[in-house]
Amino acid sequence: MAIVSVSSEAANLLVALKDNIHETMPSSPELTEIDSLLDNLRVYAKRVKGLPLDEEDYQLEPHRYFDGMAGVPRERVYNSLLRRLRVILRFNITSFQKVTRDLLEGLAPEEVDRISGREIRLLSLLYQRPDTPQAQMAKELRISLPTLRKDIQILEEKIGLRFANLIDWGRFKLRLYGVFFITKGVDASKNFQKILQENMSTYLSSAVFDTTLLRGFAGFKIPDQGKPLKLFNQQLEFLEDNYFEVMQVHDIKKYYQSVCFDHFDYDTSTWLVEGDVSALGLLNFVRENWTILPKPKGLPVTIARPFDELDFYLASFLVGDGHASMKKIQNRLASVGIDVPRTTVSTRKSRLFKEGTLRPYFVFSTPQLPFFISFAIRCEPYISEQLAVAVAQMPMAFAQITNIGCIVHVFVPSRSLGTIMNLLSLTLEDEGVHEVWQMQQFHNVGSADPAILAPKWNGSYWNWSEEEFAIPSLGFEF
Repeated sequence: MAIVSVSSEAANLLVALKDNIHETMPSSPELTEIDSLLDNLRVYAKRVKGLPLDEEDYQLEPHRYFDGMAGVPRERVYNSLLRRLRVILRFNITSFQKVTRDLLEGLAPEEVDRISGREIRLLSLLYQRPDTPQAQMAKELRISLPTLRKDIQILEEKIGLRFANLIDWGRFKLRLYGVFFITKGVDASKNFQKILQENMSTYLSSAVFDTTLLRGFAGFKIPDQGKPLKLFNQQLEFLEDNYFEVMQVHDIKKYYQSVCFDHFDYDTSTWLVEGDVSALGLLNFVRENWTILPKPKGLPVTIARPFDELDFYLASFLVGDGHASMKKIQNRLASVGIDVPRTTVSTRKSRLFKEGTLRPYFVFSTPQLPFFISFAIRCEPYISEQLAVAVAQMPMAFAQITNIGCIVHVFVPSRSLGTIMNLLSLTLEDEGVHEVWQMQQFHNVGSADPAILAPKWNGSYWNWSEEEFAIPSLGFEF
């Protein structure tokens, strides 16, 4: 096959490899899976080189181990992938196992994400005191401010470092629910996706399904008021009767974000889990080391305080963009019809952080952490607290304490996937654990725009009618 240009070389080689594999492999689930991987890699290669995507590229379902649309474009990953592709085609390798292994390993070469000692110290400081001014951070690290800013830029390239904020929705008189479910079939799942987007979009905060389209998770923000809560529970009962085989509802009370830089010197070329954790098991490790283990940073769901649309929009914007400039914030506010002076925005922003409505944190993404697994664990309260500390021993994790247990989300290195799945699944053996629900390899369905929700606040309470919770297509109305 002739290569059109160097800039599109990897994308073209992936097409050639796909053609070769189709000539040797009969139709099978394995062929479908490797097609998915190659298509996702092709989209990723085009994004790295800035090539335009086709309409079908945007509709591509993520491969279970790699999402070409979500992966952070990196030139060094691209070059590693290109070298492996050339070898595969040169020796006409079409084995499902060999191609999948070699290409996935190509996404995580050692040279891509190794972090220096100074960068680890910076990440530790960012985790421990994320609201510390950069000038003070530079002084503590004994480097200049320009050097610190350069280090942050390098980390944005190496590990996709991104700054965000946890938000206490209780301050805005909202309660956060997580609903895990198994549907009654693929058709039921597809219909439920439409219901989420058409009938429940006002209060939907997130929704994902695994690749089987049978198991999923949906997060909701519901007014902490008697009538909306009653209607929401009736709606869930209706969905359980008509769409779900199993349903587990978590009323979230507290949530934590944790990254490893506070307490472990990870080998950042592998991110393997610390040996004692594997040997003892998560809960035993935590119990034996409780007094010396750093505790993850938690944010409770508290009671509401007076707020207006400016507060709500400002907090909603800052959740995913922790370092947004004042100009960007004002432009976003203007897009929803709020035009206020810079000083007003600055004052309100400071208040949100001072009172604890927002808490800064950072996330990162690296090819060496290709898996994201969610566990819903129905357990006794003391187990929930221990598990929140336990998953904080992973490279990066989130934990949510709920009324019936906890929900944990863990970023997993490929060589530790089986270990971590076993460590969490085996918590069932503890007498305080009643049920463990695992979900892996999912794709996002959607979430609500703050502009849908904000106008429903009248200054004293959320003004939601019964129609908000109706599902007319199924004849469910109040």
